[in-house]
Formats: sequence, C-alpha cells, structure tokens
Amino acid sequence: MSVIENLENIKKLGIEEFLRNEKIRWTCIECGGTICVHKGSCYGCGRKT
Repeated sequence: MSVIENLENIKKLGIEEFLRNEKIRWTCIECGGTICVHKGSCYGCGRKT
C-alpha cells in the first residue's frame, strides 16, 4: 500500500472509481468482511490473502 500510488490512482481514475476499486481490493472473497491491510487477513473469518 503506497500513499503516492494511491494519490496517482485518484488523480488518474477520480475518487469515485478509486474508492470502488479499494472496496473490491479490501473485501474478503470468502465472507465479505474487511481485509486488514497490515496483516493481510480478513477480520471476519481470518482468511489469508
């Protein structure tokens, strides 16, 4: 996760598209929970990404 990369993507895609992509990126495919950016696992079910 890079702040600079995020800012570049916001500039390129716009905030709405960036946020849609981030929602997909950080949502667990197993249970729909949130994936922890630091641990790389889901808060809901513990699935590792």
